[in-house]
Amino acid sequence: MMALAVFFMVLARAFQLGKKSEQYKKTEYALKTATTRLEVENEINQKSDVDVRTDTDLFNWLRNK
Repeated sequence: MMALAVFFMVLARAFQLGKKSEQYKKTEYALKTATTRLEVENEINQKSDVDVRTDTDLFNWLRNK
Protein backbone atom coordinates (compact mmCIF):
# COMPACT_ATOMS: atom_id res chain seq x y z
CA MET A 1 0.00 0.00 0.00
CA MET A 2 2.89 2.33 0.81
CA ALA A 3 4.43 1.77 -2.63
CA LEU A 4 1.15 2.78 -4.27
CA ALA A 5 1.03 6.02 -2.28
CA VAL A 6 4.64 6.81 -3.21
CA PHE A 7 3.86 6.08 -6.86
CA PHE A 8 0.98 8.55 -6.89
CA MET A 9 3.07 11.18 -5.11
CA VAL A 10 5.79 10.83 -7.75
CA LEU A 11 3.18 10.91 -10.51
CA ALA A 12 1.64 14.11 -9.10
CA ARG A 13 5.08 15.72 -8.83
CA ALA A 14 5.91 14.80 -12.44
CA PHE A 15 2.59 16.29 -13.57
CA GLN A 16 3.33 19.55 -11.71
CA LEU A 17 6.79 19.79 -13.26
CA GLY A 18 5.31 19.14 -16.71
CA LYS A 19 2.76 21.90 -16.19
CA LYS A 20 5.45 24.35 -15.10
CA SER A 21 7.61 23.42 -18.07
CA GLU A 22 4.72 23.94 -20.49
CA GLN A 23 3.87 27.29 -18.90
CA TYR A 24 7.51 28.37 -19.24
CA LYS A 25 7.51 27.41 -22.93
CA LYS A 26 4.33 29.41 -23.54
CA THR A 27 5.79 32.43 -21.74
CA GLU A 28 9.02 32.22 -23.76
CA TYR A 29 7.04 31.98 -27.01
CA ALA A 30 4.86 34.97 -26.06
CA LEU A 31 7.96 36.99 -25.18
CA LYS A 32 9.65 36.11 -28.48
CA THR A 33 6.50 37.02 -30.42
CA ALA A 34 6.14 40.35 -28.63
CA THR A 35 9.81 41.17 -29.20
CA THR A 36 9.51 40.42 -32.91
CA ARG A 37 6.39 42.59 -33.18
CA LEU A 38 8.17 45.49 -31.52
CA GLU A 39 11.19 45.09 -33.80
CA VAL A 40 8.97 45.04 -36.89
CA GLU A 41 7.02 48.06 -35.67
CA ASN A 42 10.27 49.90 -35.03
CA GLU A 43 11.58 49.08 -38.52
CA ILE A 44 8.33 50.23 -40.10
CA ASN A 45 8.25 53.44 -38.07
CA GLN A 46 11.74 54.30 -39.28
CA LYS A 47 10.69 54.17 -42.93
CA SER A 48 8.23 56.13 -45.02
CA ASP A 49 5.15 54.43 -46.50
CA VAL A 50 6.74 54.21 -49.95
CA ASP A 51 9.94 52.71 -48.54
CA VAL A 52 8.00 50.06 -46.61
CA ARG A 53 6.10 49.00 -49.71
CA THR A 54 9.15 48.84 -51.95
CA ASP A 55 11.82 47.63 -49.53
CA THR A 56 12.26 43.88 -49.78
CA ASP A 57 14.91 43.88 -47.04
CA LEU A 58 12.19 44.32 -44.43
CA PHE A 59 10.25 41.34 -45.75
CA ASN A 60 13.38 39.20 -45.92
CA TRP A 61 14.30 40.24 -42.40
CA LEU A 62 10.84 39.29 -41.16
CA ARG A 63 10.99 35.90 -42.88
CA ASN A 64 14.29 35.16 -41.16
CA LYS A 65 12.82 35.81 -37.70
